Amino acid sequence: MSGTKRELNFTPEEIEQGKTMAILCYIGFLVFIPMFMDDMKKNKYVMFHAEQGIICLVLNFFCGIGIIFSILGIINVLNDKAAELPLVGQFGEKINLVK
Repeated sequence: MSGTKRELNFTPEEIEQGKTMAILCYIGFLVFIPMFMDDMKKNKYVMFHAEQGIICLVLNFFCGIGIIFSILGIINVLNDKAAELPLVGQFGEKINLVK
């Protein structure tokens, strides 16, 4: 861990356009839907939540606690936030879908 935190800035338009898809990112295998849609792949807000959604899916598959983080992620999306989830965010960043 380098200790440096990445700076992500999302426009209000990105947030509004990507809200529904960002929620899908926390609902099991639906996380992959936005990743195959060209317009959503360009939406940094959606890809940020997809990174975390993938980690939640893995956690849910292996130890069943991913659902707790998924609920927190959905709450963040509903509040127009892009906050890293505890434990999840640092691993999601390594996936690096935000371009």
